Amino acid sequence: MKKIKPAILKIVAVAAILLFFVQCNNKENKTDQGASGGGNEATPSYLPVAYVDVDSLLRHFEFYNHLVSTYETKLSKQNGSLNSSYQKFQSEVASFEQKAQNNAFLSQERMLQEQTRLQRMQQDLEKRASQMEQELALEQKLIQQKVSDSLNLGIKEYNNPQKYQMIFTKTANSTILYADDHYNITKDVTDFLNKRFKAGTE
Repeated sequence: MKKIKPAILKIVAVAAILLFFVQCNNKENKTDQGASGGGNEATPSYLPVAYVDVDSLLRHFEFYNHLVSTYETKLSKQNGSLNSSYQKFQSEVASFEQKAQNNAFLSQERMLQEQTRLQRMQQDLEKRASQMEQELALEQKLIQQKVSDSLNLGIKEYNNPQKYQMIFTKTANSTILYADDHYNITKDVTDFLNKRFKAGTE
């Protein structure tokens, strides 16, 4: 989970910043503000923008956690299988070395056959490890894409009818140095996405 999180954060950050340059009719809002602003009274005025704390969202986003949990289960299973095969290989190598030292092979030819078999076994293990690494890397990309797509579609639905012209992401390394809590819609977005996931929409 720790390995895939930074990559997902980058994708989510780029996707969310570019998401919502949707045109909306702000003339009514400006008219209302102009009509009610007859005096010098200081009334709060908020921009039609918001931000989502991605770190918090991913911690509580059930679809993301489901994907990561499935990935970790698969990773654990494959690692266990590979480690078991590797331990068997090491045991057979140790047995071979002991037989070679004790001259326990019936002939030189038999020893060479066993040596060749162990070399092929090692090559097979290396090939399996390489394939597993490629499969898991692909799985990580799929998770990133699924989460990015889910967030893009989910936030568009959340913002319909339009409430915000732009929705930013805020992370530990984001360029947003400060934002008033009024603009923080993380909990609302997370609750909306989780309801969407429970309803069967990824």
